[in-house]
Amino acid sequence: MHGAINLLGLAKRLRCPILQASTSEVYGDPTVRPQAEGYWGNVNPIGARSCYDEGKRCAETLFFDYRRQHGLEIKVARIFNTYGPRMHVADGRVVSNFIGGRSGARRSRSSATGGNRARSATSTTSSTGSSG
Repeated sequence: MHGAINLLGLAKRLRCPILQASTSEVYGDPTVRPQAEGYWGNVNPIGARSCYDEGKRCAETLFFDYRRQHGLEIKVARIFNTYGPRMHVADGRVVSNFIGGRSGARRSRSSATGGNRARSATSTTSSTGSSG
């Protein structure tokens, strides 16, 4: 949180735009898939990984507050379901359901050849497209 505040203060002072790289973790453990832009999430503020989730939500809130209060140009990019070739299939935090059992073969093949194949999807919320 302190890092986000410091960078927002710097961007305000220098009058430059700033980007927050967020994640789908801001939605918590979703009850709806795929998540529409209007989905507010299913948040557990005291779960085992909640400090990460809450940190991302806090940073996004700070960014939008700086936009509202200081007119700062911001961008918030929410990165979804990123999968890399050396990740474990059972890592439910980042491996989406649609990859399923094929990911183990894909990971082994990529790791053996030193490849860098990844599957990802992104969702972006811009500073102009949201009221806050």
